[in-house]
Amino acid sequence: MTSIIGTVLDKRYEIIEIVGSGGMATVYRAKDLILNRMVAVKILKRELSNDEDFVMKFEKESQSAASLSHPNIVNIFDVGLDQGMHYIIMELVTGNTLRDYLNKMNGFMKEEAVINITLQIASALNNAHQNNIIHRDIKSQNILVNEQGSIKVADFGIARATTKSTIVNTKEVVGSVHYTSPEQARGGYVDERSDIYSLGILMYELTTKELPYVADTPVAVALKHLKDELPDLRLVNDQISEGLVSIIHKATQKDLNMRYQSVSEMIEDLKHVRNDKHYVVEEHIYLNDETMVLPKITEEDIMNHQLKKQNQNHSAKGKMPKNSSEDEQKNMKRKKGGKKAPVNKLNATLVVLAALLLSLLVFSVFAINKIQDMFKTEIVLMPYVTGLPSEEAIRILNEKGLIADTTEKRFDNTVEQGHVISQSLPEGEELKEGYTINLVISNGPVLVTTPNVLHQTLQKATVMIENVGLTIGEPTYEFDDLPAGMIIQQTPKAGVKVKEGETVEIVISQGVKITTVLIPNLAGNTLAEAEKALKDLGLKVGKVEELSSEDVEKGLVISNAGVGSEAKQGASVNLSISTGPDSTDPQVDPTTGAELTSRLFVIPTDTFINDPEAIKVEMVQGEVTTVVYEKTHAKDEKEVKFTIKGTGSAVINIYFSGQLVSTQYVEF
Repeated sequence: MTSIIGTVLDKRYEIIEIVGSGGMATVYRAKDLILNRMVAVKILKRELSNDEDFVMKFEKESQSAASLSHPNIVNIFDVGLDQGMHYIIMELVTGNTLRDYLNKMNGFMKEEAVINITLQIASALNNAHQNNIIHRDIKSQNILVNEQGSIKVADFGIARATTKSTIVNTKEVVGSVHYTSPEQARGGYVDERSDIYSLGILMYELTTKELPYVADTPVAVALKHLKDELPDLRLVNDQISEGLVSIIHKATQKDLNMRYQSVSEMIEDLKHVRNDKHYVVEEHIYLNDETMVLPKITEEDIMNHQLKKQNQNHSAKGKMPKNSSEDEQKNMKRKKGGKKAPVNKLNATLVVLAALLLSLLVFSVFAINKIQDMFKTEIVLMPYVTGLPSEEAIRILNEKGLIADTTEKRFDNTVEQGHVISQSLPEGEELKEGYTINLVISNGPVLVTTPNVLHQTLQKATVMIENVGLTIGEPTYEFDDLPAGMIIQQTPKAGVKVKEGETVEIVISQGVKITTVLIPNLAGNTLAEAEKALKDLGLKVGKVEELSSEDVEKGLVISNAGVGSEAKQGASVNLSISTGPDSTDPQVDPTTGAELTSRLFVIPTDTFINDPEAIKVEMVQGEVTTVVYEKTHAKDEKEVKFTIKGTGSAVINIYFSGQLVSTQYVEF
């Protein structure tokens, strides 16, 4: 078979390595590229993928199993088909199978550990059975022990939603033959009690480290399940208590009616044995006789029965009693001799007999009428008690002379806890007093724990919420310091128990809210004052340029860029800071000795040709040309200021990017 390592299923699940293989599927370790987590991928084998009926059942049953949520059941996240491969995405459990765990163990497992493991498996099965799903393949290879020592029941891939037609495939027994129940082996009806049988075989394996039925062929093993008694496990491990042995024996009874009828019964007995090693389970036959309509017995039936009985008594042959009279014996002799008895005596005898029969008949009719009166029952109409509190429903039924059976309880998201979900007979049904009515009582809604989706993306939060049976509401958005797209609030909060199907509302960050402000004129402020003023507006100080100034005191802002314009919060503003006059002593022209005079020049940046713009300023006096200013400025500075010192007259040439744009004649 071609290796699929490296294949990506549905553009999401990247196959990394093979983990194990069984009769139905191969399991791989894979990476969920969307949620960035490791998962287990079970891929159906090719030969089974070509069986359309099997694939259809496989997908339907896997989706049913995916609805289960229990700490001792491996979670199923997804089911799909890609590139001709039918697959199931499951929780990746790091650890060993229970079979591996037993193989590595020195000596036998302690009874306390056996009970603890069995209780966890039974709890998982009880949850599945309450959701009308049976596993059908309980075995040590399908029980995982994670690194923390907790139990996880896996491989609900061949589990089946229970219906009236739940029957094992007659072409091939589905399940592992060493653990299969007798009804599975013969291809018969399968229900929750089949899982109980397999769990009992697993308990035998836990206590002895070996299987009870072993043979050369699968058929021979199946026949042992059907015919052979369970071997005495105490011959292998004499440290196991009689109480635990009795539980294993009851769980593995070949007769369904002798076996535990529900996992919850088995759990109760396991808890008893855990607390009291001398506790022994009593065997009990659960009768399943069907109710039938009995025919009505009439007075005529009774009279016919009595007459028939009397005729049988009088027709019996025999000798005359020893204490009979001499005359009666003579009459008997005459009959034997062929002579007739006197007519008058015969008639008298017949009269006596007739009187006796009449008296007996009258007495019988009188007695029968009395007996019928004693057992006569009234006809009552079935009331409607669905939806009522169980106590009130029981009271109403008792007042009608009916008996309420409230042993069956179920979780229900629509019926309040302690109220009646359904009744076994409809309203208005005619019943005799004393009839038993089965009521199904609500355990209340299935409660699930809300996951923590704070700081997650919407996509990941949706998967997390839906995986536990909840729904995600329409998200709302707010500005926040957290990055855009990250969940910042959830209702209900993480860890709260809520009804299955409830909605989790979330709020998603839009990122930091950005607004615009007007840049103020900061001239005359100190650098610290300018920085505070900008910070209050959500702006910050950008480039700081120091310039000498005759007019602005040293340390104060000469000018700032963008005065009066709009800027986004967080933007930077460039400043020009005065260093004061170039010297405290008057400066003089070195040629003429005349005192130098300063002239301030201002260039609006909206005259720039380019952004930024390279500015160069030349001063021409006679034959002498001097570059007095050369810097690059951006348009958002609004204006450029600089000072030129000189004496007499001069020509000032201003260049933008080497192009002459202005010529001015000045007097100093």
